[in-house]
Amino acid sequence: MRLFVCKTIELLEGAQKSIRVGRQSVLVVNYQGGFYALRNLCTHDSYALEGGRVEDGKITCEAHGAKFSLETGAATLPAVKAVKLYKTVLEGEDLYVEEL
Repeated sequence: MRLFVCKTIELLEGAQKSIRVGRQSVLVVNYQGGFYALRNLCTHDSYALEGGRVEDGKITCEAHGAKFSLETGAATLPAVKAVKLYKTVLEGEDLYVEEL
């Protein structure tokens, strides 16, 4: 299932936007010219990742400092389980998300 997120111009560099994919909240991030999508939930303590600092290709959970790779979903302590990733698809100026 492919879901429309927004026009790419609406999600500026460094911006984040959460959408619903079925029952899940998915966070879409524009980082260094690439669009990344991941489940909007820290695997350590079920805290939303939206609003977390993004640097070095990782998003930081504001609750306890766990970091998740935007490219692989890999976690750093205190989280040990990777976060689920979603595929981003560009069609012209339209940005979509779909399950991997």
